[in-house]
Amino acid sequence: MYFNPVGTVQQAASEARFDGSVNRNELGKDQFLHLLVTQLKHQDPFEPLSDQEFIAQLAQFSSLEQMQNLNTNMTSLMLSQQRLAALGEATRMIGLTVELHTRNGEQLFGEVTGVQFKNGWPQLVVNGQLYGFDEVAAILKGGE
Repeated sequence: MYFNPVGTVQQAASEARFDGSVNRNELGKDQFLHLLVTQLKHQDPFEPLSDQEFIAQLAQFSSLEQMQNLNTNMTSLMLSQQRLAALGEATRMIGLTVELHTRNGEQLFGEVTGVQFKNGWPQLVVNGQLYGFDEVAAILKGGE
């Protein structure tokens, strides 16, 4: 079989395996590498890929991997920033009285006496119990 760029890409794309977490319309680094290997397997031995073409494709692969790593790092950075902002908000609420509408449907009032982490996110300590920000209905001054 001789190298046919269009046919090889179509064949490799149809052979590529996708898991549930990958969008079928996006070409990830695993699919890109699979395409490259398929292209090399099916090239014409009398007219192989030129060094320049091969290096260009490897550079594209390297660039794709670096972009994915950057995306992963940015996502991690954004999550850390959100947690830090939530911690700042939680600590500013210490000493304030809050109205809570709990997940159990209760309505209660209490003073925020501390902050504690649960599952990586800050929780408010009110009346000795942990409550999330989504349970805070109102923030009141002092003992109002």
